[in-house]
Amino acid sequence: MIFDLFSKMTQKSAEKAIDRSIDEYSKVLEKDVNLMVRMIYNRKTYTTDVESINSREVVFRCPINEYDHVRFKNGNNIKIDFVSYTGLYTTRVTIIEKIVKEDITYYKGKITQPIEKKQRRDNYRLPISLDVIYTLLPKEITEYEGSTLDISVGGMLMETYENIYQTKNIKVKVDIEDKIYEIKSYIVKKRENFSNGKYFYHIKFEDLNNKQKNEISRFIFDNRKMQSKNLKIKS
Repeated sequence: MIFDLFSKMTQKSAEKAIDRSIDEYSKVLEKDVNLMVRMIYNRKTYTTDVESINSREVVFRCPINEYDHVRFKNGNNIKIDFVSYTGLYTTRVTIIEKIVKEDITYYKGKITQPIEKKQRRDNYRLPISLDVIYTLLPKEITEYEGSTLDISVGGMLMETYENIYQTKNIKVKVDIEDKIYEIKSYIVKKRENFSNGKYFYHIKFEDLNNKQKNEISRFIFDNRKMQSKNLKIKS
C-alpha cells in the first residue's frame, strides 16, 4: 500500500517535471523551422527533420539508413536530441504512431522524460529574412532569387522555388547592412517544403575571410540582442 502510494507520487512528480520542461522550451523549439532531431538506434546515429512539435507529441520524418527506411515499432523508447539554432536539447520519446503522408513516412512520439538543454551552438543561427541572389558554379550562367530563414557565421538556411540538382556548389550574394557579400558556398542538405512548393537548402560558407566573419558575427550579435529585447518587451 505504502509502496503503491510512493510509486504514484513519484510518477506524478515525473509528469510535472516533463510539463515544466515543455513549458520552458517548447516555444523556442516550435519556432525553429530548421529544427532537427538526432537519435541513436541499433548503435547507429541518425539525423532527420522535425515535422511538428505540439505539447508532448513530436512528429519527425522517418530516418534513412543507406536509402532504406529505419523502422520503429510502437512502444519503442528512444533517446533523442533536438538540434536547434539555440542549442542542443535532449529527452526520450516513446513511438506511438506511424504516419504515411504523400508517400513520406513519419513517426509520432510522446515525450517521456524532461527536456534538458545540453549546450549552445558554436555558430548561433539568427532567424532573419534577407534577400539572396545565387548562381550555380562553376558556370554562373543564370541568377536565381531566394531568401534566408536564418544565417550564421558558418552558413545559412535558404528558401527558394528552384530545385537545385545540377551541383552542390553555388555562389550566394546577400545584402547585410548595405554591404553585398559574395560567398562561395556548398549545399549540405536539401529538403522540400510541401506546404508552399519551395525548397530549403542548408548552406555552408566556404571562403569567408576573417574580416567578413567578424562583420557577419557583429551583425548577428546586434540583431540577436535586439530580438531578445523585443521578446522581453512582449512578454
